[in-house]
Amino acid sequence: MKKIRIIVGCICLMSLIVGGIYFYKTQENIDTEGPVLQSASDAITVSIQDTEKELIEGITAIDDRDGNVSDNILIENIEKKEDGADNEFLVTYVAFDNANNSGKLTRTLYYEDYRQTHFAITQPLRFPENQQLSLFEYFQADDCIDGDISPFITLEGDEEILEEPQKGIYDCKLSITNSVGDITELPFQVEIYEDGYEERTFRPQVVLTEYIVYLKQGENLDANAYLDRVEDKGVYLLDFNSVDANGEDTESSEQTSKRATANRVSISQIEIDSNVDVNTPGIYSVVYSYTSEETGYNCNTNLIVVVE
Repeated sequence: MKKIRIIVGCICLMSLIVGGIYFYKTQENIDTEGPVLQSASDAITVSIQDTEKELIEGITAIDDRDGNVSDNILIENIEKKEDGADNEFLVTYVAFDNANNSGKLTRTLYYEDYRQTHFAITQPLRFPENQQLSLFEYFQADDCIDGDISPFITLEGDEEILEEPQKGIYDCKLSITNSVGDITELPFQVEIYEDGYEERTFRPQVVLTEYIVYLKQGENLDANAYLDRVEDKGVYLLDFNSVDANGEDTESSEQTSKRATANRVSISQIEIDSNVDVNTPGIYSVVYSYTSEETGYNCNTNLIVVVE
């Protein structure tokens, strides 16, 4: 009986040894290491129109078992580089071997033709009091990578203007984040006026072709180029021919009167006040002022100018 126990014990011991060796060999053959990615350079400069293939150019992936697996390289993520230049991003690449192990590499990406999201404003931000506003209706957002991303605009500002705004000037801010994590913000003001018969009947309005424009640093600003018409108890076209090279009105008072009768307003009747410095990036404003010769009522229209 004792011999049988010894034999059984030896068999169990041998089984454990053989099992241990088998397990070790099996584990030894399991591939747990991902491929190693290498880059020909630490940074790459491309256009936003370039394909993923062109963004991967210069990256290789070598696996210690499967060899060259560069054909498996993918772009995992592109995100804005914190505290980097406006066109500076981080691109992360990933590659897989045959055992589905992954390796990653990150390098700097420069978009040579990148710009931040541009906003558009569809009308003057001036509204009568005691009415609910949906300010999102008056803004659009165009991104050079994602296209129209208007539905993702967020709005910050005084809560009162989002409920039943009272007469006054309100400071607000638009914000949007595109697919590469770049945040664009735009401060703006909304005017709420006291509604009434005289306001609706006699207050004129300077209508612009655009209410926000973007200029490259150093680009000239022609404020007159954004004037469309004047609405003053009717629609008045703007007469640019009655102004000389210095912006002075060349017509007599009699000619001015005839022009008004013909529904034309001289450009010289609109005062323009601008704080734009085209040499310094920032957000500026141009204010167009007009006073009706017939009613004496005046108005201001604001153009936001972003120098990039």
